[in-house]
Parts: sequence; C-alpha cells; structure tokens
Amino acid sequence: MPIPEQVLDEIQNKVDIVEIISSYLPLKKAGRNYKGLCPFHNEKTPSFMVSQDKQIYHCFGCGAGGNVFGFLMRHERLEFPEAVRLMAEKAGVRMPSFGSDKDSSSLANKLCEINELACAFYQTNLANNKEALGYLRARGVQDETIKTFRLGLAQRGWDALLNFLNKKGMPQKLIESSGLVISNEKGGHYDRFRDRIIFPIFDLRNKIIGFGGRVLDSSLPKYVNSPDTFIYSKGKNLYGMNLAKEEMKKKNYAIMVEGYMDLIVPYQTGIRNIVASLGTALTEDQVRLMKRFAKTCVMVYDPDEAGEAASMRNLDVFIKEGLSVYIATLKKGYDPDSFIRNFGVESFNDAIKEAKNLFDYKLELLTSKFDPRSINGKVEIAQEILPTIAKIDNAILQSGLIKRLAQALILDEESLRLELKKVKLDYSHRPTMRKAPSGVADAALNGADKMLLTLMLEEGVFIKRAKDILSIDEFRGRVMETVVTVLFEHDPEDRSMSASRLLNNFRENEEAGVFISEAASMNEVISDREKVFVDCVETIKRENLKKRLGALQESIRLAQASKDEKRLTELVTEYNSLVKAERG
Repeated sequence: MPIPEQVLDEIQNKVDIVEIISSYLPLKKAGRNYKGLCPFHNEKTPSFMVSQDKQIYHCFGCGAGGNVFGFLMRHERLEFPEAVRLMAEKAGVRMPSFGSDKDSSSLANKLCEINELACAFYQTNLANNKEALGYLRARGVQDETIKTFRLGLAQRGWDALLNFLNKKGMPQKLIESSGLVISNEKGGHYDRFRDRIIFPIFDLRNKIIGFGGRVLDSSLPKYVNSPDTFIYSKGKNLYGMNLAKEEMKKKNYAIMVEGYMDLIVPYQTGIRNIVASLGTALTEDQVRLMKRFAKTCVMVYDPDEAGEAASMRNLDVFIKEGLSVYIATLKKGYDPDSFIRNFGVESFNDAIKEAKNLFDYKLELLTSKFDPRSINGKVEIAQEILPTIAKIDNAILQSGLIKRLAQALILDEESLRLELKKVKLDYSHRPTMRKAPSGVADAALNGADKMLLTLMLEEGVFIKRAKDILSIDEFRGRVMETVVTVLFEHDPEDRSMSASRLLNNFRENEEAGVFISEAASMNEVISDREKVFVDCVETIKRENLKKRLGALQESIRLAQASKDEKRLTELVTEYNSLVKAERG
C-alpha cells in the first residue's frame, strides 16, 4: 500500500530539514537560507543550500536537490518507505497499518525476537566452551571480532535450543516458523544447528534475520544455513552488509567474498567494505542491495570456482544492474581467510588493486580454455563473451570491446557485430539507468519554463492561471512536461503545493527532483511576480510559434519539391495565418 499523502504532509510539517541535515554536516546561516559544503561532491566553497521556508535542499555545484526524504535516501542509501519510517519515528507520527501489513509487521518482530534469544543462547555457549574458542583463535579470530559479529556455538545435543526457547515461553508455531528447528517423521522437532560455530545474519537495521553454522572439524556438510523464512531470504541479503555499508559509501566500492570466515578475517585486519554472498548464486536482489551503497564491486573468487562458465555468466547480473565489476584472483588453493593468514593483508590488498574488469577476466579465462587460433575455439570464446558485451548500455564502450575482441581472436569486426545482433537478451527486467544529477536537468528546458515553475511553486494561484492559458505540450522537455502534468492535476482549491510536497511525486525520478529543487531555489530574485508571469507565458507562446513556423517552412519546401499543390496551399494558408497572429 502507498503511504497516504496526508501522512507525508504530517511528517514534513513536524520535522525541520535544517535540523535533520545539520545532524550530518555543518550549516551556516546565509540570509534566509543555510549553506554548507555539499556531502555529495567534493568542494571547497559552499554551494549546498538548505531552505527552512521551503523545506528543501539544493546544491548549485553538482545539482543534487530534494526534500528531507530525498536527502535521507541519497545520504543514507535508503528506499523511500525506509526514509519515511525513519522520519515518522523522529516526528512522533504513527505510520498506518493496513490489515495484513499489521499482521506481517507483528510476525516479523516476533521472529526477530526469537532470533535474538537464540543468538544470546549461542553466545553463552561459546563463551563457556574452551574447545570452540580455541578453534576460532587458531583460525586467527580475535575476541573483539567474536563480539562484533556476535559469534556463538550450537551444542552437540539434539534439542538444546528447542528446550531453551520452550522455557522462554516461545510458541511452538513461532519456533517452527523461525527455521531454528526441523520436524522429524514422528511429528517431533530437533535443533537445525548442532555442534557448529554460529554466525548470526543481520539486516541493515542490525536485526537478526537468520543464522549460518560451520562445523569445527572436516565433517560434511561444512555449512548449514537458515532456510528462507518470513524475514529471511538468502537471495536478498548479504552477510556483513550492516557493518560494511558506511565504508562502502565512503569508498564507493565493495569487496565480495563467499563465506563467513572469508569476510571475518579481512574485516578484523581493517578491510571494512566487505560483504559475503551467503553461499548462493549471485542474484539481482543482492546486487541491487549493494548498489544502494556502492557503484563498483570487486569479486574475490576461488580460482577453480571462477573458471567455470556458469560462474562467469553469473557476474553479468552486475552489468544488467548498472554496476562495474572487477575480479580479483588469489593463489590457487587459498580463499581470503587462508590467504590473509598466510601472506598478510598487504598481499590481499595488492590482489584487490590488480583486479581485472569483467571483459578482460573472461577473455583471459576463455582463451586459456579454448584455442583462440582455431575456428571452433574462436566460436566458443565469442559465444561466451558476446552476451556480456550485449548487456552493456554504453554504445561507445560496446563498440570498443567488440574491437578488442576482434583483435584478440583475429576476426573481422563486422562478423562479430552480426553475431552480437543475434544474441537474445531479456530486456523485460532491464532497469532504466538513472542519470547523474547535473546543474541543468534537461537540455531542452529554457529559462521561461523554469521561471514559470518557480512562480507556480511559490504561489498556487499561478498554477491555475498557467493551466488556463497553456497546454502541457507547450512546455519543452520531458522533465518539465512531467512536472507540469502533476501540477495541473493538483486540486486548484488546495494552494499548498510546495516544492517539498511536489518532490514526493518524483522520488524515483532524479532528473525531475533536481529540476524542481533548482527552480524552487530561484525565487529569491523575483520582485514583480505578475510581470514575470506574463513575460514567461508570452515567451513560451512565442517560442512555440517560432518552432511551428519552422516546421511549416520545411513542410512547404517538401510540398513544393513533390509538386503537391493541394497540400502546398493548405500549408501556406496556415503559415500566413500564424504569421499574422504573431504580428498581432
């Protein structure tokens, strides 16, 4: 269910954007507004403006802009509902519940509660078990790291946790829903995790949503993980993301490994922008989660694992989701955990720095697997790597990679381009890439359009007047048309369509958000608003008339060339009529 507009209004009326943003960065009073150094790009002279009157922010350096929800989404990498909930808590506004949503929230809280009890139980077990502590210390895990990751121990018995939860009064159905127990053929239950080191899995809010368990010896299976539950899905989460997200934002890249220990050992050496894939094939949801905090990922793969074509194709999901991906390989037989313990963190960092981009990595592996000098080898390599190239949006980059592939295989570029066209891609799930914000949101927009928007945001009466005089298609630029469409659909009796409220309609459209915040920031220089309004309307009408006359001139030329007398007469008549109207 969408969040009701009145709830958003109530939150925005109760929070102060200046107070919220100043908790993240220093702001200084500058006239009616506040200024500071922009948190979204490097600058020495403050160009980041926050308006307390309008409850918006705008950077005149990089173009970033929005309301309080937009700031939190951008700065904290939150989704819109998460930003709203955060502000609702701060403002003391109760978020509405819709039937099943209320029940779902209650179940989620109960499952998190039972997981928290289980985690505390496992932690106590580990603290009192010298053998398990000795195992972790022998693996190089420090006591402080054990606390940070809240590592625990599942006992050897079949029902130790089950009995503990029963004594705590946890309902049997809830225990079953948590995935912490398994049912047997006789209708009874036993602990899922037994005689294993336990790794709690956290969501972004540091709530425990699942667990992983590793044996202390060489028995199989080495790992056991929580099944998918109401609050946990392996394919939608990344281990360690709760600890890594801030460092990922700072460095704008993430390191991805496979296992729990592969993450924990590098983390305690100071590598904090690291996450693990929870032992699943990489999914779009996991990449989207990572994309909220970083634009680049360095995969650290086991060389044997990475050599498989299926694993390589799996990495194409990064391209599909618009992330840059690099692959770092370690010495054969070593994973990140054992590599750092044997060769040190500096060697591991060197491997990260030497990571290859996806194209180079795939090409190197494929040419070692197939003979690039034989026809069959060329075909095999091209068939594996062309789908990757086809997923790249940038035509220039795509063309450059085709050229490099042609050189590597000693093939004609045109033949590869023909094969590229045959590659079938599923574009139905392909996301629209969001453009980086800039000072001008759309090149087709002009000053009159933007100034008129500024007036409409300042005084609601100008919305109704503009709607009576101008049609949507008289505005230039898709962004302006989209924004004006929303304004014209606004209730004319409600004159409170502020920039802050309008921005809630464009939380998924960054270009529109930038344009609105920029337009709303211009009104300080407007003195005679009535005159400016009339001038803007006249300019828009005049520019559209010029555009139409230019199109008619071209049509007249074509009609003359084709000797279409009837069409020519119609066009000339319309042209003369418009010229007369312009003079009038």
